[in-house]
Parts: sequence; C-alpha cells; structure tokens
Amino acid sequence: MRRLTSLALLLAVAAPVATAQQKAPQKKVEIPVPEFPTDSAGRLILERETYGYPRDGRRDPFASLIATGDIRPLLEDLKLTGVFVAPNAGQSMAMLRDESTKEIYKARVGSVFGRIRVTAIRPGEVTLAVDEFGFTRQAVLTMTDPNRERTP
Repeated sequence: MRRLTSLALLLAVAAPVATAQQKAPQKKVEIPVPEFPTDSAGRLILERETYGYPRDGRRDPFASLIATGDIRPLLEDLKLTGVFVAPNAGQSMAMLRDESTKEIYKARVGSVFGRIRVTAIRPGEVTLAVDEFGFTRQAVLTMTDPNRERTP
C-alpha cells in the first residue's frame, strides 16, 4: 500500500511539470550572417591570404636540402684529423675534415654541422649525434694514425 501511495504521489508531481515543459514556447535563435564584400556587379570579392617569412639568416624552408647542400656534411665523409682535450670539457676541440668537399670543421661540444651535433670529445675520439628522419643516432669517430702502414 505504501508503494502505491508513493507511486501516485510521484505521478501527481511529475505530470504538471511535464505539461509545463511541453507548453513552453520555443525561442527562435537567429544566427547572424556575415556580410562579405561585393563589387559593383554584386559578385563576391575573394582575397587570398598572404604569408611572410622573415629570413633573418635562416634558410628557405621550401628549398630542397639536397640541392642547397644544407644536409652536408655526411657522416660517411667526415674524418677526425685532430683532438685537443682540455681539463674543462667546454674548452676541448676537435678538427673534422669533410673528405668530399675538403672543408675543415673546428668542433666543440654542442657544435652543429648540418644534421650532426658534437656530444663528447675524448682523447682520440669524438661522439656525434646524427639526426635522420626524425630519429637521432650516435656515432663515434676515432683518429687513425697517418703514419701507420696500410695493408693492401
């Protein structure tokens, strides 16, 4: 009996609320329409967006890296020719030579050449981080003794 009374009470309260919600008038929402510029014949005038690129010593982002040479030096072309190790790691220096272009690079820890960054300089070797296709790999260049006999 108690359940029946609570059910009847619930229906008695819910019915007027439901009918009041149904009778409420719907408001019309007006969406503003933007006005576009037109010419004298009434045709739309379309304007293109323009973009600017402040060069400030940076390369053209749309130019081919292979054609411009910004991809150089290649790790395969580098040869370690000299190492100076100082007590302070920031003062250590390495000399690298690009065998294909004969260019000499004076490198310190943190120096960047194209896609190659110097990460460590130790006696007789240099550790490099090479960025390729979004991944970074490490490579170690070691000095070879130029006076050592070569075997055929």
